[in-house]
Amino acid sequence: MKPFAFAEPASLAEALALLGEGDSRAIAGGSDLLGELKEGTAHVARLVSLAHIAELRSVRAAAGGLRIGAGMTLDALERERRLRGPYRILAEAARGVATPEIRNQGTLGGNLCQRPRCLHYRSPWLACRKKGGTGCPAHDSEHQPYLSVMGGQGCWAVNASDLAPVLLALEASACVQGPGGERVLPLADFFAGPERDPTRETVLGPDELLTAVLLPPRPRRWQGSYLKARERTAGDFPLVSAAFGCQVSRGRIRDARLVLGGVAPVPWPCPDAAALLEGAKPAPELAAQVASAAFTHAMPLAGNGYKVALGRALVARAVAQVLAQATA
Repeated sequence: MKPFAFAEPASLAEALALLGEGDSRAIAGGSDLLGELKEGTAHVARLVSLAHIAELRSVRAAAGGLRIGAGMTLDALERERRLRGPYRILAEAARGVATPEIRNQGTLGGNLCQRPRCLHYRSPWLACRKKGGTGCPAHDSEHQPYLSVMGGQGCWAVNASDLAPVLLALEASACVQGPGGERVLPLADFFAGPERDPTRETVLGPDELLTAVLLPPRPRRWQGSYLKARERTAGDFPLVSAAFGCQVSRGRIRDARLVLGGVAPVPWPCPDAAALLEGAKPAPELAAQVASAAFTHAMPLAGNGYKVALGRALVARAVAQVLAQATA
């Protein structure tokens, strides 16, 4: 690991000022960034700690929903009493991230902004487009668990966030703070695929911070489920994940939303698959129909076609689980 300076600002304004002074990176829990620094896939002159900025760790009511600070730890999200009813899916997703030790340290913002788990990107000895090189050595490799099955446009590394699919299913927005003040954008627009810039996963500028996530009000009857497949029961990142939610009103399915994780460079909404449920009466066969439709346009690589089968199974289970709960 190369030497670096370490700053501990006491306010958001001070943190943003430090980030604007050159080769600086923000650090919250550090469970991802410190690994990169040790592995040699990232280098920085100064780390700017967000640990002492209280406003990044708060949860408060906002516009009928919730505003959750990006500095909230995953452990705190798991135990947050306001994440009930339609928001319970977020607490459940936080509970399934990694290990208790990492959840105690990792943050909401860190989970959304983490770098890909592609084994080729993580290797300090291999060049790739994500590290400013040319070509994608992962594309023709034999080991492709953390690569896309939905296309990649020159970089097939996937978004590994557990919370992103859930937040997109909840129609969340991202609050981004920079020198020009705060801007709020749909969370789907916060993520950037390789067609925009293969070296980045979000639209954050070097002098900007994700400060909060806004959850809009959801219908009281809306329920969700988050499921994922991983190589080990605990500690591993998702190979494929699925966030599904809907409500059943007067015997009909309404407001169905399905978002996949681990299958594309960005969290992957499946509006066409979810639309199959809109206005339908709950029935056992619907789960398989939605699961099949979600992967209609899948383009797996030579070594990860199994992720399509995994994904279909997860989607079918999530849809069946939610419909069973909604009609119980």
